[in-house]
Amino acid sequence: MSQENVTIVERLLRLYSDQDLDEMLEDVASDVEIDYSESDAPDASVYHGHAACRAFVEGRYEDWADRRFDIVELIDAPPNAVIALGRMRGKGRASGVDVEANSVTVMTLRDGKITRIKLYRTRGEALNAMGLDT
Repeated sequence: MSQENVTIVERLLRLYSDQDLDEMLEDVASDVEIDYSESDAPDASVYHGHAACRAFVEGRYEDWADRRFDIVELIDAPPNAVIALGRMRGKGRASGVDVEANSVTVMTLRDGKITRIKLYRTRGEALNAMGLDT
C-alpha cells in the first residue's frame, strides 16, 4: 500500500504542475482538508472539500506566470501518508519577478484518495510530525 500512496501523490503533483485540475481532483477525496494555515501567503488558511480545493489551486495558478513545480523527494510515511518535498518556480504574474519557493507537505490518504494536505515549514518538522527520524 505504501508504494501505491507514493505513486498517487506523485501523479497528483505532476497533474498540479501541468495545471490539470479536473484530473487532479480525481485523486482527492470529496472531504479533503488543505491546511495551509502556517503559510506566509495572504491566503493562509484551512480549506475543506472539493470546491474549496479547486478555488485554492486556481488561485495558485492565477498568481504565477511561467510556473513549474518540481518534485524533490517523496518519503513514504506509513501507514497512510507521504511527505512531499518540492520546489515551485515561476514569475509573479502581476510583478514579473522571478520567484522560487520550497514546499514541504504531508499528504494523508484513505482508500487511494488524498484526504488531507498539510503544509510544514521544514522537512524536519514534517518528519517529526509523522514520527520519523530527522
